[in-house]
Amino acid sequence: MFRNSKGIFLIIILVIVGLGIILTPKITIGSFERGEKNSPLGLKLGLDLEGGTHLVYKFMPQEDQSFTSEDVEGVRKIVEKRVNEFGVSEPNVQLLGSNPPDRLLVQLPGQKGLNLTLSFNGNTVQTSTIENFFRDKIGISSTTVSQNEDTSYTVNLEDVDEDLLTGDTTSINPETIQLWQKQLSEKFPVVIHFSYINPDLIEDKSPSETESKSNDAEPTDYKFPTIDEVKHVFDSFELEKAEIEMLQGAEGTFSAVIYGLRYDGQISQVQDIKQSLRELGNLQFFFHEGDITQWTVGGGIQEAKRLIGSTAMLEFKYRECGDLNNVDPDIPWPPDGIPQAAWEFERCNNPTYYNETATEIDASDLVDAYPDISQNLNKPIVQLVFNDGGGEAFYEVTDRIAREDDRLAVYLDGDELVAPYASTGIAGGRAFIEGPGFTSDTTRTIAIQLRSGALPLGLELTQERNVDALLGEDSLRRSLVAGSIGMVILLVFMVSYYRIPGVVSALALFSYAIILLSIFKILPVVLTLSGAAAVILSLGFAVDANVLIAERTKEELRAGRGLLAAINTGFDRAWPSIRDGNLSTIIVASVLFWFGDRFGTSIMQGFALTLVIGVMLSMFTAFFASRVFLRAIASTPVGKKTGLFMPVSDEIENSGRS
Repeated sequence: MFRNSKGIFLIIILVIVGLGIILTPKITIGSFERGEKNSPLGLKLGLDLEGGTHLVYKFMPQEDQSFTSEDVEGVRKIVEKRVNEFGVSEPNVQLLGSNPPDRLLVQLPGQKGLNLTLSFNGNTVQTSTIENFFRDKIGISSTTVSQNEDTSYTVNLEDVDEDLLTGDTTSINPETIQLWQKQLSEKFPVVIHFSYINPDLIEDKSPSETESKSNDAEPTDYKFPTIDEVKHVFDSFELEKAEIEMLQGAEGTFSAVIYGLRYDGQISQVQDIKQSLRELGNLQFFFHEGDITQWTVGGGIQEAKRLIGSTAMLEFKYRECGDLNNVDPDIPWPPDGIPQAAWEFERCNNPTYYNETATEIDASDLVDAYPDISQNLNKPIVQLVFNDGGGEAFYEVTDRIAREDDRLAVYLDGDELVAPYASTGIAGGRAFIEGPGFTSDTTRTIAIQLRSGALPLGLELTQERNVDALLGEDSLRRSLVAGSIGMVILLVFMVSYYRIPGVVSALALFSYAIILLSIFKILPVVLTLSGAAAVILSLGFAVDANVLIAERTKEELRAGRGLLAAINTGFDRAWPSIRDGNLSTIIVASVLFWFGDRFGTSIMQGFALTLVIGVMLSMFTAFFASRVFLRAIASTPVGKKTGLFMPVSDEIENSGRS
């Protein structure tokens, strides 16, 4: 009895833990996250049950480049690897056309929403305020806002109204995005504080100019800009509203509250306003807060499209900047009349004055890439890890630019990310890249692209549309109801016909269902229509095992054995049949999984994986749980009534003989 108690206690613990996992919509333990908020029991649903996005790409080879079947198969494998690492479960990635295929189909379950990454100067806005703005002003009730490690905000927009979409696609209309940005600027005003200083009060540290000035020179009668002149500057910009005031007791010191500030994806209008204010006089200080410094659309299908469609060609170029000092006394320097202070910037940033050549660093030398947050910059970055050859090449290049005061330009798909300098050669084979508009989503996407390798062919998106669930929400509900009714009928039959073994079968099947669903949620397993069929099939194996056990136990009771001996012998004799039948199913499912992996059929893989998990668990519940329950019941007074452990037909047969 004590042994049975331990087994029952273990099963109860497993069932309670399984129920807790199933009933918790989203499980978060540190970096471990499982569960979907908007799906039944938090399970991951596949494209046929949840719906998603349908994308068709056309292969775009470079000029004078032909492509073969091997090239397009390489693209398919890389794209599938990218979306799998991105977290899209059971995507459908397949080639269209023939000899060779000319298009790529990508179906992504559940990828319908998008994210906006925002940053405000001064970090003056609360997450709850942004969340309320999108819920009340924009009308997206499902909006959630979180703050990232770099102090930026991520706005998750899951249920976007179809009226905001571009045609029949999942892309948000760009005009809608601009309108949101304008409304956000109106909601959160920008505050600017600035002041001017009399140039006569500026300490001149230039020796030559100091000697030319007379110690007895009269100070210039300098006039600070008036408030009307300052207002005129702000009126020249297209702003919704601007409130300017001159601060009391501080001559030449102003404060401005402005609304409707634009942001063009790189910098806001604040820099243009600052430049115009400089034309009125010498700014002593300029401080502002509240303006949008980052506005990046990503996440969901937007980030998935960026992940799929980018070639991800990483290039490192040696940038030879213009000479800092004059090398020829007969040539005016800096060139084009550029001031010396401005030349220090122009020489390495203006393409007119620098040259670029290839370096020995090759993208193939990259062995790993992962997103991170720079402790110094407090910005999202991508960490790079090179092999030994790449590490040596990187050290040589950084040592060279350190000695020559040049730059190392980093390009991704032809777009410059960053062109840093180095104070010394960087050893160790590690580096990082950062760029304008980098967000946590962006760095994650770039890291996945770099790890998966560059696409041998370009991709052009030719078709994009939403895919409705094949079953639909109503059909899915009806299917669940039908399945539940079928299960109830099955359990009623088992209990009414097999009696006590039938009750044990019901308890074992209940435990099986709870533990199976919790395993699906924790792994996680994507539940598709084919996966649901695999679950039903494995459920049939579980019922079949209990039927075999009940029949074997009956035969032992007929042979005159005691109840406990009949139960033990019945299980022992039923086990080889249960084991062999289930193992043959597992072998077939493993072959299906292998073929699915080789031929890129993720639906087949999902069916096979679901079936293997279900069959293995059914073996556990049939042999362990059912045995523990039967032995426990046999140890009670009920065990004295042997007839309750015999099927109804046997009782009728015995009564007829008598």
